[in-house]
Amino acid sequence: MAISLISTPEYAEPLDPLIISRWVATESANNFRLLRQDWLISLTTDNGGFLEITTSTAFTGTDDDAIAVYNLTNNSMYVGTITNVAGDVLTTDILYVAGMNITYLNDNTLYGGYYFEGRLTINDIVETLTVIASPDTFGYADLDVSGILRIHTALGKVGDYTAQIMKETTKSGKFSFEYRGAWYGSSEDWTPEGGSISPPSDEIVWYYGECVRSEEQGSNLHEYVPTTLADAPFLNLFDEPVYFKGLPFDISFILPEFPIVSPASELIVTLKIYNIANTQLGADIITYVAADELEGFINSLNIDETTIPVGAHHMTAEIEIPE
Repeated sequence: MAISLISTPEYAEPLDPLIISRWVATESANNFRLLRQDWLISLTTDNGGFLEITTSTAFTGTDDDAIAVYNLTNNSMYVGTITNVAGDVLTTDILYVAGMNITYLNDNTLYGGYYFEGRLTINDIVETLTVIASPDTFGYADLDVSGILRIHTALGKVGDYTAQIMKETTKSGKFSFEYRGAWYGSSEDWTPEGGSISPPSDEIVWYYGECVRSEEQGSNLHEYVPTTLADAPFLNLFDEPVYFKGLPFDISFILPEFPIVSPASELIVTLKIYNIANTQLGADIITYVAADELEGFINSLNIDETTIPVGAHHMTAEIEIPE
């Protein structure tokens, strides 16, 4: 039996496909698509008007098993039963059609009640709650993990405005995905997204943020993730958010993970404050913030009221991240 991971919510940068964003929004569907193929087929033949196929690996089913086979020629599934098993050569009651090219077979008797099961490890803790989905007639199914991610966010923010940059652990985090096939009486091992060996060697790390995306936008937050090719905007609904002096104010941004370096990475935060005539008031306000403990999370930039001079009308904020 083979299960293939067909697609994920990742986004590859068109200008450099090696740059892949795995930041996703919890309030959108995050689908990992799987394909079931119980046996691959090496030969398709006509046996007295009925379909005969040869499996590429040892067949373990029996006569009278209910099966479904995929015909690559017309992109269709055919259902029927096995009438004779001779080693790896299977005769069926499916009528043979000239030009048939059967590429895989699913045995619905041997694997009765088949479904896919997905499991997440979120912030290094394996979830007990899993996601399940039954394959369609072709063997495909989407496992949407957003419901599991959503319960790991909270309405309140943990940033308490005591620091200039605050890590928002109730709004973001990391996870990895693993999957398996399941049927009546099964107990299969989990396969991590990166391959067949147990994590962490094959573990692929994803990141989530409490955000809402439209179906057209998709769930990936790639445009808010800075890369070596492009800067990213703050993670904010408004192009020009309003600052009310005397009230707490912060603006969020995604800080991706970076390679471990020595000395430790620092963020450079630059504020520029202007009057109504768009003349800068004073020099740039520059601070340095240790980045290591903030990476892999949504963070909030706190604008301290004491930094706002008399006559201020608007400001800009820029955060430089280590390359």
